[in-house]
Amino acid sequence: MTAEEKLLYKLLKARKKEERLCEALKKIEPADSSELTHDPEILTPEEHFFFLKMGLKCKNYVPVGRRGIYQGVILNMHLHWKKHQTLKVVVKTFSPEEVKEIATELARLTGGIVLDIHEEDTIIMYRGKNYSQPPTEIMSPRVTLSRKRALDKSKYRDGLRAVRKYIPRLEQELEILRAQLRSTTDSNADAIEGAQMGDKESIQSGSNSTFRIENADKIREMLNNNIGCSEDETDIDSELDSDPDKLSDIFETDSETENLVKEEKPLYLDEFDNFPEQSDAETDDFEEHLRQISLNSKNVEKDVNSPKFDEVDMIFLRAASFLKKKRK
Repeated sequence: MTAEEKLLYKLLKARKKEERLCEALKKIEPADSSELTHDPEILTPEEHFFFLKMGLKCKNYVPVGRRGIYQGVILNMHLHWKKHQTLKVVVKTFSPEEVKEIATELARLTGGIVLDIHEEDTIIMYRGKNYSQPPTEIMSPRVTLSRKRALDKSKYRDGLRAVRKYIPRLEQELEILRAQLRSTTDSNADAIEGAQMGDKESIQSGSNSTFRIENADKIREMLNNNIGCSEDETDIDSELDSDPDKLSDIFETDSETENLVKEEKPLYLDEFDNFPEQSDAETDDFEEHLRQISLNSKNVEKDVNSPKFDEVDMIFLRAASFLKKKRK
C-alpha cells in the first residue's frame, strides 16, 4: 500500500467510527418527555442582585463530572435546597458552550432559576420563591440517565470528540501528500525531458567525436610521412658528415707534418754551449746564483755569434747551465 492509500483507509475508518458513535449516542440518550415543562418565576432586578450575591458567598456546591447530568446530580441539588436558597454547580470537564447547555437542562429538570454562570465553569442557581421539597420521583426523575449509562454516554461523547479532531488532520495530511506527489510528477517529467535532451546532445557529441577521431588518424598519417622524410634527411646528413671526416683526416696529416717540422727546429737548450761558463765562485744556493746571473747579464757585452735574447731569456739560460753543472 502506498502512503496515499493508507491515509484514505484511515480516513474512511475514522468516518465509519464517527457514524457508529453518533448512532450509539442517539440510542443511549433518554427520550424527551412533554410532562416536564419549566416555567421559571420572574425576579426583579433587586431580587436577582440579592440572590446572586448570596450564591457567590455560599459554600455549598454540587460537582458535575465526566458523566454529566444523571439522577444523582439532581437528587443532590434538591437535598441542598432543603436548607439553602442558592447553590453552586461546578462543571470542570466541559467547554463553555456545553456548560450553558447543562445549565438549561438543570433548570428544566429541577425547576430552579439560573442566576449566572461564573468564570465559565460555575453555575449559580436559585430554588425559587415557592419551593417545596418534591417527592422522590421528581427528586430522581426517570427521564435522566443512571450512573452506569451516564458513564457509557461520556465514553461515547469523548470518542466522538477525538474522532472529529482526528478527521481534519487526516484530510490535511492527504492534501499535503497529493501536493507532494504532483510536485514529484512534475519534477520527473522535467527529468525525463532533460534526459531526452541529454541523449540528443550525446548523439551529437558522438558524431563530433567520430569526426575528431578521423582527423586524428589523418594527422597521424601525416606525422608518419614526415618521420620517413626525416629519416632520409638523416641518412644524407650522415653521408655529409662522413665527407668532412675524410677532409679532417687530410688536414690532420698536414698538421702532423707541421708538428714534425717544428720539432726539428733547435731548442734554446741546444744553444747552452755557445755561452761562456762563468764559475768564478761556485754557489750552492740557487737563489744567489740567479742574482749573480742577473747582475752579470747586465755587465756582459753582447757576443756577435750568440742569438738575440732579452734579459729574461738570459736568466733562464744561465739557470739551466747551472743545473747542468750540478747534474755532472
